[in-house]
Amino acid sequence: MNTQAVTIKQLRVFVSVARHGGLAAAAQELFLTRAAVSMALQELERHLGRVLFDRVSNRLRLNAAGEQLVPLADELIARIGVIGGLFSPDGVYAGQLRIGASNTIGNNLLPGLLAQFMAEGDCQRPVVIIGSTARLLEQLQRFELDLVFIEGSVDTEPLVVCPWGEDEMHVVAAPDNPLADGRTHSLRDLDAQRWVLREAASGTREQFERLLLPHLESWTLALEMNANEGVNNSVVAGFGLGFMSRLATRSLCSSGLLREVRLDQVFTRQLSLVYHEGKYQSPLLGRFLSFSQAWQQAGQGRG
Repeated sequence: MNTQAVTIKQLRVFVSVARHGGLAAAAQELFLTRAAVSMALQELERHLGRVLFDRVSNRLRLNAAGEQLVPLADELIARIGVIGGLFSPDGVYAGQLRIGASNTIGNNLLPGLLAQFMAEGDCQRPVVIIGSTARLLEQLQRFELDLVFIEGSVDTEPLVVCPWGEDEMHVVAAPDNPLADGRTHSLRDLDAQRWVLREAASGTREQFERLLLPHLESWTLALEMNANEGVNNSVVAGFGLGFMSRLATRSLCSSGLLREVRLDQVFTRQLSLVYHEGKYQSPLLGRFLSFSQAWQQAGQGRG
């Protein structure tokens, strides 16, 4: 093994290929040819004396050796960025954040948070990924994201989970649904109903299965959608009831297109800010983590 010959370019290529799972996407991200990416990766593997990827169905999947290298390469690249930032117009906060958020947080809270953060100091435009809780946590584990905002449950190790406020779930219906009559109903009244729900990997679906499903003797899945807007509009169209965050339904409820089914119980859920314990915290990332916590504590994220 000749680690003296390992270059920053090779590590950048490695991290990009690990992130995208292929040479073509990495070449596009790095503004290199596919051949140059392939050559840099081969040189890195030769210098280290280890194959870093398994070739599976035309994709490159990290093996055990590659997984060991990812956090080290990610940290080294971040530290190089900090060194370069000392002499750039952006100063010590140079770099680009990669932020993930669940649908509810990404569509309703994150825009306001980012607007205030970027207004208080010049920084590069962040990369934002909105998706399911399960998918975001997978990307966080692979160091493809710096941090994520989610509302689902998290197995802590090796992730650091910071409480980030609370959200309230409620049942919504079309205005002509008999349950949307303004009276207070019990959970028994929700039995034998049709439901429009988020996909199984989402935090919102997890809340339905944990909080409501145990109380339902029978129910029907009318539709399953991978976006809050699809669920809301399907409920408006009369496909069934929805179990959604107040953040995601407030505009439709205010306009009267959706109505709340009043229940004799309140359902709250924890929102969380999550990052990998092995992730190097650059000055920019540390600043954003602190700002995000202060922003939520100041009540900016209340719906």
